[in-house]
Amino acid sequence: MKKFIYIIAALIGLTGCIDNDLPYPVVVPHIISLDAVGAESVDIDYDECTVTIVFPETTDLRKISITSYEIDEEIAVPSIDIIGEHDLSSPLRFNIRTYDDYAWKIVGVRTVQRYFTVEGQIGSSVIDPANCRAIAMVGKNADVSNIKVTSLKLGPKGLSTYSVDYTSMRDFTHGISVDVTAFDLTETWRLFVEITDASVEITNVNPWAHEAYLTSIGTAGVENGFKYRLKGDSEWIEVSESDITSDGGTFVAHIKGLEQDTVYEAVAFSGADQSAVVEFMTETAVKIPNGSFEYTSKVAGTNYYKFYDPACGIEDCMEMFWGSGNGEGSEGVNGSANLGIVITYVDTEEKVDGKQSVRAQTSQLAGMLAAGNLFTGQFAGLVGTSGGKVNFGRPWTSRPSALKLYCKYSTGNIDIINSTPPGVTLTKSDYDRAQIKIALGTWDYKKYGGTPESPVHINTTDASTFVDFTTDASTIADGNLIIHNDGYHMNGADKVISETGEWTEYIIPLYYHSMDKHPTHIVISCASSQFGDYFTGCSSSKLWIDAVELLY
Repeated sequence: MKKFIYIIAALIGLTGCIDNDLPYPVVVPHIISLDAVGAESVDIDYDECTVTIVFPETTDLRKISITSYEIDEEIAVPSIDIIGEHDLSSPLRFNIRTYDDYAWKIVGVRTVQRYFTVEGQIGSSVIDPANCRAIAMVGKNADVSNIKVTSLKLGPKGLSTYSVDYTSMRDFTHGISVDVTAFDLTETWRLFVEITDASVEITNVNPWAHEAYLTSIGTAGVENGFKYRLKGDSEWIEVSESDITSDGGTFVAHIKGLEQDTVYEAVAFSGADQSAVVEFMTETAVKIPNGSFEYTSKVAGTNYYKFYDPACGIEDCMEMFWGSGNGEGSEGVNGSANLGIVITYVDTEEKVDGKQSVRAQTSQLAGMLAAGNLFTGQFAGLVGTSGGKVNFGRPWTSRPSALKLYCKYSTGNIDIINSTPPGVTLTKSDYDRAQIKIALGTWDYKKYGGTPESPVHINTTDASTFVDFTTDASTIADGNLIIHNDGYHMNGADKVISETGEWTEYIIPLYYHSMDKHPTHIVISCASSQFGDYFTGCSSSKLWIDAVELLY
């Protein structure tokens, strides 16, 4: 979630007597971490000043134990004792005081799985928790006065009681009311069964580069399936049952092994009925520009490189796609190189593909760490000698399944510790580690502070500007690789012990938050020190990167 801190400094001239009405500075506090017993996830929205805690459906929101929290301003004092037991069946509202009061709230959310299915159902049921209503559809020949309910769950599993047993429900001519009680709270639900003329229909087609997801409605309880073919072919290919999932009378097929940029046809069938033929075209498997970094050129008047070559004659390598903290000097924005610290190099000795690779190399100036980096986007300027600003991202619309690249890593013990993220403790006996992140998203530069080309703006001196792609609302997909001196972590999985000091192939799977949305931009970020944004790491860490490509 994007976080903003607005700081106004008041400079007061001192002449003669000093009045006692000096304005207070504006210090906006933020809750930067919070944990509660049983929480599945915690999301902090700095724009709305809201902490949302998601719990399993069996949780009693009236008795929630908050075990820890952290506020980013030392002078901040909450108006209540946050740690302890609270009733989150309604939002918990309070103020945080610095020089003014700032209203915050903590919201508890219980994710209850609900369903209502009937025999001969067509399509998925409509479950409307806000209005306590559920609707199932049946074919035009069904008798709504004699319907068999096959499943019903409207409250927390094992804790809910129902005023009517679903096995006794039959006549839905005017709907059926049922009281559902859990945690001493009763909701009155209305259940309806309605007639539809549809028998089988493909309702959604979601084509990717080498696969497609087809959704259809059909009649539950009969044979349902899909067929597809290249447009122009005469023979249909039936989708395997193992690649079809169902929810009542809604069916989803996962078709694999397709060709990119190709037109296919598909039909769905339900019993003896067949849908109309639909056409779809697969996406293009777009390649990462200059993924082996063969095309580089020196910044004018300097001895360091930019990671494109206007004279190379290859369209997508003639303009900036990759950037680094070096900056572009006279050709763009000053970076670390203008302070005499080059942190990203071209290396012709170490490479996997072609004539060279990129070496991101952590350094330091007067005890201030500067992590070597390479990223899609553009360096946006220095913040004095204490940090830098980056606009991350490049325009992108295709949906890959993974990022593949080769890396080699050399590191040592952390020798500079400035700060760490909340919940992370490091000492100088710990080894540094490298980090590679990829994200696809629909980031609006007006909200995220960047530019239309590179929308996500990060200021390394202001942790409130950092974006967590695993929880960020505009992120569609993300992947993460941490490289240690003796192994690596992939997407939060257990550490794999391996030799990382030699060239190693890594494939980072992308976790999609949404399977239907299309991105507008891609972020790839490589850093020789994971906590370089916090100016913490080993000042001699080196990360080599080569042969970067997207898999589809």
